[in-house]
Amino acid sequence: METNKNKKLLDIAQGVADITEELMYDSIDWQLSDFEADGDDYNAIHAEVLQMTIKIMYKNITSRAHN
Repeated sequence: METNKNKKLLDIAQGVADITEELMYDSIDWQLSDFEADGDDYNAIHAEVLQMTIKIMYKNITSRAHN
């Protein structure tokens, strides 16, 4: 029974992750609109900002969990 519950929670988490990633991608794209880069350089900058954002979010969530 616990495995079924975990599967449902994993499915929910995957759905939230998919939507959040899409929203984050669009938000970063919008935030970088005035940033002078294109092509591979832009993609690398976008990916770096995405990774930085996820690290910040993770840090914020884990610090709240320890308080």
